[in-house]
Amino acid sequence: MGSRQIRLGQLIAPFGPGSIYTDRNGVPHVVAGLDLWYKRWNQTTGRMEPCEDLGEFERFEPRLSALLHVDRFRIPPDFRFAREGSRRPPNSLLHVPALRFPRWYRHTKTGQMRRFNLSSQRISPADGGGRWQPVRFISVCSAGHLCEFPWQAWIGCTCPAYGDLYLTDRGGSELSSVTVQCRSCPEGSSGRRGRSLSGTTSRPDAEAGERSEFQKQGIACPGERPWLGEHAEESGCTMPLVGALINQTNIYFARTFSAISLPDLANDSPTIAALRTEIEHLSDIGIAKTYWNMGASGKAVRAIRGSLEDLGIAADDGDVKQVLDGLFAGAGVPVPAGASRPLEPESELLAFRRAEFDTLRLEIDNPELHKDIRIVHTQVAPRLSRWFSQVNLVERLKETRVFYGFDRLEHAGSGIDGMPESAMQQLFRTPPRQPQDRWLPAIEVFGEGVFIELREDAISAWQTRNSEWLAARLDEQFINRLQRVPQALPPLGVPGMRWASRFLLVHSLAHILLAQLVFDCGYSTASLRERLFVSCDPVAPMAGMLLYTAAGDSEGTLGGLVRLGRTERLGDVVQRAVSRAAWCSADPVCSEHLGGRGPRLVNLAACHACALLPETSCETINDGLDRAMVIGTPGATERGFLSALLSETYQLG
Repeated sequence: MGSRQIRLGQLIAPFGPGSIYTDRNGVPHVVAGLDLWYKRWNQTTGRMEPCEDLGEFERFEPRLSALLHVDRFRIPPDFRFAREGSRRPPNSLLHVPALRFPRWYRHTKTGQMRRFNLSSQRISPADGGGRWQPVRFISVCSAGHLCEFPWQAWIGCTCPAYGDLYLTDRGGSELSSVTVQCRSCPEGSSGRRGRSLSGTTSRPDAEAGERSEFQKQGIACPGERPWLGEHAEESGCTMPLVGALINQTNIYFARTFSAISLPDLANDSPTIAALRTEIEHLSDIGIAKTYWNMGASGKAVRAIRGSLEDLGIAADDGDVKQVLDGLFAGAGVPVPAGASRPLEPESELLAFRRAEFDTLRLEIDNPELHKDIRIVHTQVAPRLSRWFSQVNLVERLKETRVFYGFDRLEHAGSGIDGMPESAMQQLFRTPPRQPQDRWLPAIEVFGEGVFIELREDAISAWQTRNSEWLAARLDEQFINRLQRVPQALPPLGVPGMRWASRFLLVHSLAHILLAQLVFDCGYSTASLRERLFVSCDPVAPMAGMLLYTAAGDSEGTLGGLVRLGRTERLGDVVQRAVSRAAWCSADPVCSEHLGGRGPRLVNLAACHACALLPETSCETINDGLDRAMVIGTPGATERGFLSALLSETYQLG
């Protein structure tokens, strides 16, 4: 792939293994599977060799490890140049490899097609002028396979050695203007006559009994997995093959999951807390967990104690065992004292998010014991106290983002069923069989944020006061569609209007505030993120949001976001945000109730002019939004949760 062409964080999303990345020369490649990572090419032996010290890249996050059932994570290798004749830095010349894809190229002057190998480094100049240009079309299936376009099968060509194919591509948006033919086929045959690509990119509705154009021609998915190298096909794929452009956005959806690093607040021993902080940052903590899961707790303790001694830290076996027991047990973080436990059963993902909610509500201000998180209480601005119950300044946080696979054609969300076998099978050509050999790529980022929690009594009063309006706006079909958005973390039971309206309120308010913070804090829109905490449990409800930014360096960010969360500033920020959201340039059309907008029909009053954000900033990829929950509609502004604040804004104006 070359050095310094892509940032490390982009190898988690959107350019993880299996994705198509176009380099600076305009040549598309597919990012290679994990078998080929952390290796360098030895020109002397002509072989790929592993790096010297993998421990440098090892990372561990106890909650993610427990959730994804993987003991070890590794950050992608950064490229380190080694000058000939000078002392070589450790782990130098490591690339994240990429393979040539698509392999079919077209001569820009004659239209002739030629197929190259995945590992072809250079392409010789074309004869007679012109150049070889990669074709624009490939094929994919929803099982995750990435295949070459079936050029010969599509036109009925049976010539050996790929025939003599010619592609006429005028570069238009209509597929009827793109035709392929084989000039070595007999005169009068379908291959010699050629055929356009019309209809090949249409995805069939399997539930309605539709078939793709390839299925109609008897063309099945060959199960190609070029990111794992040559001849890595999976046989027997039954999913319909669909044509696609190489830059089409739905051919790759990265599966990622992130976690905020949380301290063990249930243990009040400073010695144990400090020791836990040191152990969490050891490179061999993943290996220790594997020993622990195998029942060899003594071996795990000895390994960790040896690593601590190398750092000059003396520790008792009993203390080390106590720390490891807390790190490796269940979700890894005990429930903080005083936190309410939900009455109703929750999904594993919602319980995972609740642990962060319980911690973010507390004040954590001891950098000696808790290096990765610092939370400071601040007083809620008087003008916001009717709606906000708590505002905390998260002056430092560490987020670990893990890549564990991908989807094609349709985003399946954050499903973790089948882990870790599903990820191992998809990302490795030879899946590791032993637990200690399993790992996933991850990135650690540091940043800051503002945690806001809404008042439960204010939400209940708003829902009761507007029950008829909410019931009319959020009908049963809309709620069912919203429940099918996995990133929304819906309740396990049948969701109702109270959950749906709560989620839309919290989510829409987060977007409205993020859009305003961009103007006030100096960060770009894409650098800000949301983290939602929503539950309508009768005993332990949640209605909160973390608006944060995170950067890849160890120093975190500069404090501009936290500064805006202070008492004297947040009130003005919220008031300006509500005022901006009160009118959209697409109104009144944007605010009309049309039954649902967006790809999943789970948006109401939300468009690119008012409430939508870059997809990297939104947890649900801009699904589940309705700014009417916050500010009402043009004809009924009193319906919004913050309508009174909006009225005050108009009076001040």
